[in-house]
Amino acid sequence: MAEPARRSMTVEEFLAFTDGTDTRYELVGGELVAMAPPLERHSVVAFAVAVAIDRRLPRGCRGLVEAGIRLDAHTLFQADLAVSCAPLDPNGLVRDPVLIVEVLSDSTRSFDLGEKADRYSQLPSCREIWLVDSTRPWMRLWRRAGELWTVTLPIVEGSFPSEVLGTSIPLAELYRGTDFPAAEG
Repeated sequence: MAEPARRSMTVEEFLAFTDGTDTRYELVGGELVAMAPPLERHSVVAFAVAVAIDRRLPRGCRGLVEAGIRLDAHTLFQADLAVSCAPLDPNGLVRDPVLIVEVLSDSTRSFDLGEKADRYSQLPSCREIWLVDSTRPWMRLWRRAGELWTVTLPIVEGSFPSEVLGTSIPLAELYRGTDFPAAEG
C-alpha cells in the first residue's frame, strides 16, 4: 500500500510548529530537517565570531545569533549569526540580512558550503557570507560586487577585509578560546 503524500509545510506553519521536544529544525523546501546540537568547539567559534562582529557593527545595525532567515514560502534556514540594519521582524525572523555567518561542522559542511551559501547569495540585501570552519582555522568569504559574487580561496591565516563591517578582521579573532595555534594572535 502506498503512503499518503506528505504536504509541504509553509514558513508560517513552521513558525507555529512544535513537536514537544527540544529538537531544533530548519525548513528546507517544505520539509522539516532536524539539526544536531552544536559541539563545544562549534559554540566557542560561533561566540568568538559574534564578539568580533559586535565590536565592529555599523551604527544602526545589530548582530543576531541563531538567526532565522526566510528564503521563500517553504524554506527557513537557521544561520549561526547574521547582521541586519532593518527594523525587527514581528515573527522574530531576520529582515534584510547584510552579513550571514555559518560555522561549519562535520555534519553540516557540505550543505553550508553548497546549498545554504548559494541560497543566501540570492537574497538582495546580503552583501557578505562568512563560512567559518569549526574544526580548523579556515574560512571562505563570499562578497557581493554589484550583481556578481566573488568567493575567496580558503583563508587560513592573516586577516580578511569585511566591507559590511568596514575593516579587516584577523582570522585568529574568530578562533579565540580554541586550542588552534591561530587563536594565539
